[in-house]
Amino acid sequence: MVKLDRKRKGKFNNAWLKILLVGIIFMWRLWITRSEKQDKADIQDPTGKKKATASYSMRHHKTPSSDDSGTEEDQSHKEEEEEESVFSERKDLSSLPQITWQAWPTNLAFPCEKIEKGWRSALVQRSPADTGLMFVREMKTGSSTLSGILLRLAHRKGELMRPKKGPCRMRIDHSSARQMKYVNRDKTKSFMISLLRDPTKRAISHYFHFKVSQEKEDPVDDNFQSYFKNRRKIFANYYTKDLTTRPIDLDNEDHSKIVQDILAQYNFIAITERMNESLVVFKMLFDLSFKDILYTSAKTSGSFTTGPDVENSPCIYLVPSFLTDGMKEFFASDDWQQEYIGADNMLYTAAIQSLDNTIDSLGRKEVERQVKIFEEALDYAHQQCVDQVFYRCNAKGQFIGKASSCYLWDIGCDHACLSSISLRKDIEILN
Repeated sequence: MVKLDRKRKGKFNNAWLKILLVGIIFMWRLWITRSEKQDKADIQDPTGKKKATASYSMRHHKTPSSDDSGTEEDQSHKEEEEEESVFSERKDLSSLPQITWQAWPTNLAFPCEKIEKGWRSALVQRSPADTGLMFVREMKTGSSTLSGILLRLAHRKGELMRPKKGPCRMRIDHSSARQMKYVNRDKTKSFMISLLRDPTKRAISHYFHFKVSQEKEDPVDDNFQSYFKNRRKIFANYYTKDLTTRPIDLDNEDHSKIVQDILAQYNFIAITERMNESLVVFKMLFDLSFKDILYTSAKTSGSFTTGPDVENSPCIYLVPSFLTDGMKEFFASDDWQQEYIGADNMLYTAAIQSLDNTIDSLGRKEVERQVKIFEEALDYAHQQCVDQVFYRCNAKGQFIGKASSCYLWDIGCDHACLSSISLRKDIEILN
């Protein structure tokens, strides 16, 4: 009888364990399902509390350093997480301007127009143009990398379409669209692109490059905040004022209308934080090759670059950026988020959504496939070119000037090596 009671008790306990186990599995599956639904909702209709690029990117790519600011690749993941709280908050995408970038028309030739004499000079590069390759180049966005890609593209297309007559006409220096009078451009004989980065990250990089690295300013809170407060006109909605082709009134005009007008004027706007995706989409829109969009690392923090005084102090060390608690508080303030970068946040977010719209239009799986191939090609290019790229300032901070391998200024220093590469068959790339 005792043995029977024990047996019954054991069966009873086993039954309760099974019920408990089933309950745990049910709750786990319910949590997973809710998490997946929330992730999907965040992508389709993120709340204002969700942060910058994680909700928009099809996946996290480990992009080789393409940023001439060096604020991201050289900082630890912990620092990035701490900085994330002060970066631009995103709003419901359904209320924002957006566009789907269109492929270059097949009935139009690639816009390779006659290059001007002295095209390498800043005077020519900053002069208005109505045809050619137009890059509205924003500071501290990774623009040196994209400029190098456009330089190689202009030369390759020039050799094919205008043999022995030089590269295609291009504009790749820092100038606003209004200064260049791009409102008058011939859209059948030109394409206009730009590159945007999170506005707050760009501002941090700007300060550390120009004030800390160049002018040796001590990056304490007082100096940091004074720099931005005394230059409000320069930093307030920098992107929006630079990319617009028409006069705008940010105080009285609807920002959505301004941003939509800007998007309509461009053939493509790339995103720094999604450089590889952006370049693959650019390739697909303009029927380019993988080789056309290859790049190696440009200027990064912890390295040297040319400074403003080439004669007396030609090379400067790029100090890695960081944020103090006071800096974080400043960037999280309503004044910064609304008055300094309100319109820029809208433009940046609209450009991200436009990139995603275009990826969907081209076929997301196909874009993902090509990004994977492209990243393998980038790894191969780095292996081949790591010892063949010479900037005007070497790794020791010594100025080598004309001994560098650069196309123009500090741009396209990898051009000779990348142009000579024959991409491997085992990554299924056709030259």
